[in-house]
Amino acid sequence: MQNEYANRQNMHLTVLKLLDTPEFQAAWKNQKPTAFTSRAAQLGPLIDSLTDLISGQQTATTGYAETKEREKQELETLAHEICQTLADWFEEHGREGDSAQIALSLSAWQRLRDTELIAKAHLLHSKLSEALTQDEHAISDHDLTPADASLLAKEILDFEQITADPSAAISRRRSLTLALRPKFGEISQLLLRM
Repeated sequence: MQNEYANRQNMHLTVLKLLDTPEFQAAWKNQKPTAFTSRAAQLGPLIDSLTDLISGQQTATTGYAETKEREKQELETLAHEICQTLADWFEEHGREGDSAQIALSLSAWQRLRDTELIAKAHLLHSKLSEALTQDEHAISDHDLTPADASLLAKEILDFEQITADPSAAISRRRSLTLALRPKFGEISQLLLRM
């Protein structure tokens, strides 16, 4: 939050504190002009609403890096293990084209950008699911089972969610920032009328 907004919010909170002080309430509460009393009653909820907005706007958009890196490594490692075994199985069954699409070294998996990693992992999951559907018994001899497909799907989903979280937090924070100025304006107008 900009210093300008922080200073204005501090001023609002000071005004509320003064209005709530018993010695000052005697001078204004339910006294003429009564419009002041009704406007003072509106001020508290508006400032509370602004405080909530400021709290949401100041929520950190970082802190995902460690979790993201862990999820990425888990996906890369699992995808590499599965792709090596599945590529061998494809080659044994004369499906070199399928093998070539998924056969990556661990370092190749690690060099993929986030979106590329997700796309390649989805392709691997699709190829594994297809192979399991066609000949589960034969592929289980290579230690690939439906449990591997489920685990790969889970790791893909985990990584997709963690890569989406910072974007969502940044977008939410931006929308809250855009809402600050009108909210400050509303309170300023009320204070002027008071």
